Amino acid sequence: MDFEKVILNIKNLNIQGATAIAKKGITAFADYVKNGKNLKKDAEYAKKKLMSARPTEPMLFNAIIYVMKKSKTREDYEKYANEFIRIKEESEEIIASEGAKLIRTGMNVFTHCHSSSVERILKKAKMQGKKFNVVCFETRPLYQGRLTAKHLVIAGIRTTLTVDSAMTEAFEVFPPKLVLVGCDAITKSFFVNKIGTDTLANISKKHKVPFYVCSETFKFTNNLRIEERSPKEVWPDAPEKLNIWNPAFDTISHKLVTGFLTEKGMMRRVTCSKL
Repeated sequence: MDFEKVILNIKNLNIQGATAIAKKGITAFADYVKNGKNLKKDAEYAKKKLMSARPTEPMLFNAIIYVMKKSKTREDYEKYANEFIRIKEESEEIIASEGAKLIRTGMNVFTHCHSSSVERILKKAKMQGKKFNVVCFETRPLYQGRLTAKHLVIAGIRTTLTVDSAMTEAFEVFPPKLVLVGCDAITKSFFVNKIGTDTLANISKKHKVPFYVCSETFKFTNNLRIEERSPKEVWPDAPEKLNIWNPAFDTISHKLVTGFLTEKGMMRRVTCSKL
């Protein structure tokens, strides 16, 4: 796919989710540099363009730095981009296997937004013969929770979709034993995920329900800009002069997290990238 097309698709959420963004982004980065004319300038240009597309996605940034540090020739960019993807896919399998151990037959499991890591855990548990119910919240304004629900139903997992504003009530109607969420970024004191995750974390703490973040350590960063998105995502034909605020992400304190399920195993805190 054309480099500028990849940038546009990431911006418009046609490519969405940290995993898809990292894989598509690093492949586009390597292709652009490999086929360019000035290695250093091409690499810096491609890095800047990709990072401006979705600033709250440090895994792509960490992948780019990983490839740039290792590469000396144009061919190296492709080689180490593929190496990153291989490491990423191996990490995905580790997280899925470890996360599936937390799921028991008869459980209600809650999740929010769309996380490929969480999805793989649930599918792995299903393959192990466990029978459980998943409750997904729709995740306004772009309804990524519907994507999760659709994929789980196709996988044969009993799934319930409900609105974000029903989170408190859902804990009474479908008492969960476990909450699993993905994340977009991790810092030393908080992690970042789709708006609504902090509410879910606080309700989980109130009900003493284990709350796990499923993520590679590659998402750790010390330099993060929290993204806000277009008001048109909330109300495309809103009345004139109406102010609409569309925050895309929550910052959730590590104090609300039972543990981080990572490629290095269960961690209470993530303090650096292990890439």
